[in-house]
Amino acid sequence: MADLQAFQIALDFIEAAKRTQSLERLGQLFQASARKLGFAHYACVSCLEFDALPQDAVFLAHYPDDWTQYYLENKYDRIDRILQISLGTSMPFNWDNDNVIHGRSSDQQRFFDEAEDAGLVYGVTVPIHVVGAYPGAVNVVGEFHQADPSVEHALHLMGVYMHDRAVKLGEEQDTPHLPRQDLSPRELECLKWASAGKTDWEISSLLSIAERTVHAHIENAKRKLGVHTRLQAVVKAFLSSNYYFK
Repeated sequence: MADLQAFQIALDFIEAAKRTQSLERLGQLFQASARKLGFAHYACVSCLEFDALPQDAVFLAHYPDDWTQYYLENKYDRIDRILQISLGTSMPFNWDNDNVIHGRSSDQQRFFDEAEDAGLVYGVTVPIHVVGAYPGAVNVVGEFHQADPSVEHALHLMGVYMHDRAVKLGEEQDTPHLPRQDLSPRELECLKWASAGKTDWEISSLLSIAERTVHAHIENAKRKLGVHTRLQAVVKAFLSSNYYFK
């Protein structure tokens, strides 16, 4: 898939999801966009034990009904290697990643075999680690193996937004927030180019500034927004009514 095509699907999802007021509709929009990128199923969850989820945890999913029931009945969340890896990294990964394949226990291998029998063959996972929130993960899963960097970049952007929007829609009471710090014009400019998948070096060339200066601007933006990755910073800035990337 062309880079811009996948990126546009992500942006279209964000624009549509930004207007929705229900978790059900949010899930429908995400699944429709994921299908365009080649993935039929998804899960957006807090990485906690599913049989004891706090009221403010996130649990949205569309998997085959029999698999979902089987997964929960067998408490597979307690051995799910995808969730385990998500807790230890902030970077998205596909299920052909060495960390996913190697080091599986016999129970975990059986879990993957059973998932494959249910048509859940290959996926991409976006770990979510945000200050003051439960760790989470967004998975998209399909029947075929594919390794397309442009698709994975789009899914990263969509996944971070999906989880953030799901948290906001699910909130039933106000929670304390970090003091707001406005982003500088240069920080916004660096995030705009980061949203298009540009590296620090590429951004430095576009803006005629040093690579280390670009890195510093993006790190400052991440700190102000209370996030751990540049894509999370992009989505947070994009969501805010104060910031919009023209």
